[in-house]
Amino acid sequence: MNNPKISEIEQNVHHIVFDNDKELYLVGTAHVSQFSVQLVENVITDYDPDTIAIELDKKRYNSITEKTRYENIDIIQMIKKRELFFFIGQFILSMYQKRISEKTGTQPGQEFIKAIELSKEGDKKLVLADRELGTTLKRAWRLTPFKHKIKLFFALLFSSEEKVEEKDIEDLKKTNALDEMIKTFAVYLPNAKQVLIDERDAFLSYEIMNNLGDKTVAIVGAGHVPGILKTLTSPVTKRTRTEIDIIPAGGRFSKITPWIIPAIIIIVFILGFIFGKRDIALDFAIFWVLANGILTAIGCALALAHPLTIIAGFIAAPITSLNPTIGAGFVTALVQTLLVKPRVKDFEQIQDGTLTIGKWWKNRLTKIFLVFILSSIGSSVGTFVAAPYLFKFFHG
Repeated sequence: MNNPKISEIEQNVHHIVFDNDKELYLVGTAHVSQFSVQLVENVITDYDPDTIAIELDKKRYNSITEKTRYENIDIIQMIKKRELFFFIGQFILSMYQKRISEKTGTQPGQEFIKAIELSKEGDKKLVLADRELGTTLKRAWRLTPFKHKIKLFFALLFSSEEKVEEKDIEDLKKTNALDEMIKTFAVYLPNAKQVLIDERDAFLSYEIMNNLGDKTVAIVGAGHVPGILKTLTSPVTKRTRTEIDIIPAGGRFSKITPWIIPAIIIIVFILGFIFGKRDIALDFAIFWVLANGILTAIGCALALAHPLTIIAGFIAAPITSLNPTIGAGFVTALVQTLLVKPRVKDFEQIQDGTLTIGKWWKNRLTKIFLVFILSSIGSSVGTFVAAPYLFKFFHG
């Protein structure tokens, strides 16, 4: 399959014939366009493929084919698995998509739903060709400096308030909403462009090419078509596909770095007693506790957390700051969840797109997210505020 014949038989539809006579119809779609829904139906009906590949992973497939039972969502497990940020990010995306769909008259993902329906009606093989969104974002996350993560957080937060202008609607009809989110991420996570864009093109290409039937229709966002076409003459290898589908562990240096500040603090405290500077060591210990505890508590208070969550943040921060394996935000989010559990209506309020920024502090689910972020920021600032006291030990 090294010399495929490629032709564009109509706008957004490429016909590829391989040297083993297998055929691929590559359809580029827009996520909020009724035209794309009709295009998908026409191509599948006219060419009657035995295989249909779509730009979804298993989780997103389930989210659009099954009714979400919010009472079964375990927020505590999400916090433990460090998935809260991505969970909220997906909800923000759904809010954005809902506002777009109200303007365009087409629900997000309708072209995929149509393809799924036709695959079932015709008893055709369905291929979920996309990489899991969580893997994509986590790989990008590993490459991102902390300051860019904070910028991204506020971009996501305020994106829920952005108004969609009429002049933007036609442009939105020509693209894929998920791809637009990915492009936004690429702006705020500049070091991760390859992960966010190029790797997904490669992953989609591999899954499509390795699940070809005699006649296959592949439905992807129009923005992926050029990248996929480029891989046809030089196919993506299994090794590459495996490498881009794992979340790499940090290198040795990245594992050691988080322990440097805690190690210095503990060493300084011990040396203070050894060299008779107990008063300075105790002063530093007290300042460390207060700086971390107070600023974390302030972060919790700014999120309007439960009073016991604020107290838990004050107590936990000085300890978690010395243990990089667990952050203050982890503790405060967990305590807030246990004390004020999200209700079904909190999930629904986010899902239906009615949640404005001002209501983030009233919605129990988004409040957990605010507690996590703001208390984490408070703890980080507390660490840097207390650090100058180290010099007092050496110069006292």
